[in-house]
Amino acid sequence: MADEAPAPPARDLSFVIAVMKRVEQRRLYRNLAWLVLGTAAITALLFLIMPYLTPALTAVSQSIWPLIIITTVAGFSLVGFESTRRALGLRF
Repeated sequence: MADEAPAPPARDLSFVIAVMKRVEQRRLYRNLAWLVLGTAAITALLFLIMPYLTPALTAVSQSIWPLIIITTVAGFSLVGFESTRRALGLRF
């Protein structure tokens, strides 16, 4: 008897699964609460600052439209060039 390896402890899989389920539900509810609180805080902050921020954004956005268009075209061109270079197997 002394030479035999000890048997592994008995496990109740349904109990283990139930405990894991409760732990995961608690984690889900905690993460969900943080997301809801964060969203509410950001919404309240935007509600407070947007009346002051909107005129400034409107004034700035009219002057930077050419920059936005040029940056967009350059970005799409670079991505298209890189995709074409990879498809053709070119290295440079």
